Amino acid sequence: MFSGKTEELLRRVRRAKIGRRRVQLFKPAIDNRYHATQVLPHFLAHAGEESVQVGESAHVVSHARDILPLVEADTDLVAIEEAQFLDDYLLDVMRKLSKQGKDLILSLLDQDYRKLPFPISGSGWRNDAIHGSAQPPASLPRARNVGDYLAIAHESLKLAAICVVCGQDAHHSQKLTLHSVSENGEPQYKPASYYTEVVTVGTSQEIAQNKLFAEKKLEFPENIYEARCRNCHVVGDEP
Repeated sequence: MFSGKTEELLRRVRRAKIGRRRVQLFKPAIDNRYHATQVLPHFLAHAGEESVQVGESAHVVSHARDILPLVEADTDLVAIEEAQFLDDYLLDVMRKLSKQGKDLILSLLDQDYRKLPFPISGSGWRNDAIHGSAQPPASLPRARNVGDYLAIAHESLKLAAICVVCGQDAHHSQKLTLHSVSENGEPQYKPASYYTEVVTVGTSQEIAQNKLFAEKKLEFPENIYEARCRNCHVVGDEP
């Protein structure tokens, strides 16, 4: 997170449009942090309504299968934001669109907050401590993760953020959960447990609190995220 993935996706989308290519942009419905129907980067979403060209309009889909009926015949490029939140049918969608001659760009997280390959929803059994089983059931296929997308990509660009603790390159998302609120009203966060839910949508503490202030809400977000390097990244209760 916070590495500039969305900015890079938008840059490529706008570059394609300048080249007179027909582009369609998609985003998962679960990601409604900044705008319901636009793809916005973190820093521009935080800048407010006065920002210039803050984002690009996108089709909002709840499931990967919803993409295919929306792709028009003359579309040259299909771009998908936060692709890690879509289910495993996305792999079939990608293959079908590729056979139709469409180019595809995916922006996604390659790792979850535990520094493991980001799991793809609905893809069967996962061999990890949460499920507590050493062997998969015979009836279930191997679970997929975003590495399956990277394996078939013609090009892969991995971006680094800046560690908020030491300032080094950061390749990991630090998930923090609300622990308590101090006497002066400041939220206290601690590293999330290894056993908490993997797929949770969140953002930085600054943006989250500014949003709460604007909406006049009193509660603090349960989960926030920071960019951390491998030395500063912490997973609570990691086995």
